[in-house]
Amino acid sequence: MTIGRNEQVALTRGLLLRTAERMFAEEGISTVSNRRISEAAGQGNNFAVGYHFGGKLELLRAILGHHNSAIEPIRRTMLSDLGPQMGMREWISCLVRPQTDYLRSLGTPTYFARFCAQVTTDPKYGPLLYEQKDVSEELISVLTGMYAALPSLPPSVLEIRDTMARNMIVLTLADHERACAAGEASRTWEDVGEQLVDALIGVWLAPVTHE
Repeated sequence: MTIGRNEQVALTRGLLLRTAERMFAEEGISTVSNRRISEAAGQGNNFAVGYHFGGKLELLRAILGHHNSAIEPIRRTMLSDLGPQMGMREWISCLVRPQTDYLRSLGTPTYFARFCAQVTTDPKYGPLLYEQKDVSEELISVLTGMYAALPSLPPSVLEIRDTMARNMIVLTLADHERACAAGEASRTWEDVGEQLVDALIGVWLAPVTHE
C-alpha cells in the first residue's frame, strides 16, 4: 500500500524533528548543522531541513511547538481542576507539573528537557524559549496568578528571581532526564516536580535583604 504525498511529507518532517531534537539535546545547538541532521535522518537530500523548515530557527520553533502543543492541554486541565482559592503552591504546581507529567508520559529516553537546556544556554537562540508570541493563554494565566500572589518585591529582585526560577526549572528537568536516559535516576518525575515546587516557593518567598 502506498502513501500519499502529504502523509510522506508529514512522516519526513516528524523524522527530522525527532532526529534534530536528539542531536541538539546531546550535542548542543550550534555544533549540529542542518546537513548533519538530514544525513542522520537518512535523507538523500542534504538540504531536507531547509526544504521542510526553512532554517535552524524555524526548526527549533517547530520542536518547541510540537511539545508545547501537548503540554498546554495538561496545564489547562490542571487549572480547571483547581478551586478558586489558589496560593503560591498551586500556581507554581501549575507552572511545573504539566512539564513533569508530560515528560513522564513519554517514557524513556526523552530528549525535550535537555533540548530546552541547550537552547536556554545558547547565546544566539536562548531567548527563543521565552518568546512572547509563543506563550499560551494557560501559561499567561498561571504567571499572572503567581505574580499576583507574591508579596511586593522590588523590580530588580523580581527580575533576578524570575531568572533564577526559569534556570532552576529548565536545568533540573534536564539533569533528571539525563539520569533517566542513563538508567541512574533515583527519583521519579513526580518526585522531581514536587521538590521543584518546594524549592521555587523558597526562591520566590525568600526575604529580601539586598536590592
